[in-house]
Amino acid sequence: MRLKYLLTTALSLICLISTSIVLPAPAQEDDGGGGGAGPVHKLDAASYVSWWFHSALGYHPAILMKVENSSGQNLSGTLIKYQARFTNLRDGYVNVARDEVRASLEPKKQIYVFLKGPRAFELPIDQNLWPKMECKVMCKVGDDDSAGTQTLLISKVDSLTMSFDDAMTLLAKQPDIRVSRRRAAPPVRTTPEKPLVAMAGSLNAKEKPKVTMGQFLTSSSAFPGLGDDFYSFEKKFGIPAEFDSNTKDWTWARYQNQSPEFSLIVGSRGQTGKADLIVATVPPSQLKGEQQITDLAKAIAGKFRSEQTTAPNHSVRYLPSGRLEFGTLSAKNYRAVYFVPGESPGGSNSFIVVVTRLPGNVLNILRQEAPRAKLLRFLAPVTGVEET
Repeated sequence: MRLKYLLTTALSLICLISTSIVLPAPAQEDDGGGGGAGPVHKLDAASYVSWWFHSALGYHPAILMKVENSSGQNLSGTLIKYQARFTNLRDGYVNVARDEVRASLEPKKQIYVFLKGPRAFELPIDQNLWPKMECKVMCKVGDDDSAGTQTLLISKVDSLTMSFDDAMTLLAKQPDIRVSRRRAAPPVRTTPEKPLVAMAGSLNAKEKPKVTMGQFLTSSSAFPGLGDDFYSFEKKFGIPAEFDSNTKDWTWARYQNQSPEFSLIVGSRGQTGKADLIVATVPPSQLKGEQQITDLAKAIAGKFRSEQTTAPNHSVRYLPSGRLEFGTLSAKNYRAVYFVPGESPGGSNSFIVVVTRLPGNVLNILRQEAPRAKLLRFLAPVTGVEET
């Protein structure tokens, strides 16, 4: 009996010692995101669009995603933290957007997530000069510090400017990016970056104008132009993408239209707020033939659009920057000049149409104002003035 008692006591001590030993927990795998333990729950980015969102401060890099609960658990009411890191690939500057959401999120349910960078940018007319942005979106499910960070997607910000409503419409047309991921040859460990970066190119390829310039000019009876207040341009095109009021003689504002794609630089002399000179820049794909060029000039003539104009007159100048061929036309109260892509020195790849109600030669006015106005400096090659 005593031997049996000793054996029982020894076994109890061994069990007690073994239960007090703490074994290291197996390392959890990060889901491709920001380090630390991997997430218990998982979300998937089903589709997305990236663009430049316009506000009163300027243009913000933005992304709109359709996110699906693929964890198999009900995440309704669970705090989900989202972070988008917009990195300027030219200078390395990081623009961070954050959001926290508690939503009804049953398994397989999808929600929309919108993130835009807090810093606003001025976007020049030439898209080649726009900042090259990369967007990395991460999330963390739950407010526990031990919850892992998950990378949802990595993409380039597309060179598009549109409203939130337009982005929602475009998002509805986007395919499920997870389909492309499944079709790809499965590597040993799949990361979301490769298929998602590839998708950015396909989104760019699908961007086409919804309205032709001919349709737009025909239907734009209330098109603002010469003599109209800046307010009229805001009602038609929204808050200007950028403006320049650094001199007392002129105020300049640039407005952007998306469908069809073109921009208007409106100049008001003497701080009157009324348009005295307008520069329209239109991609070649938007204008078909000289008739549409003259129709555009008449449209932005505003209060004078009904005046009879002369037939277009063609001329050539030999400037320090090269050969310049252009067309002019005039009416009783305004004059216009236009430059065709390929003919403008300096490699201009857009139609440029200029109208003014100021007296004098239009080219001479541009030569005088282009060096002074920041928004007109791209006209230096067609004026013969060296860009400063």
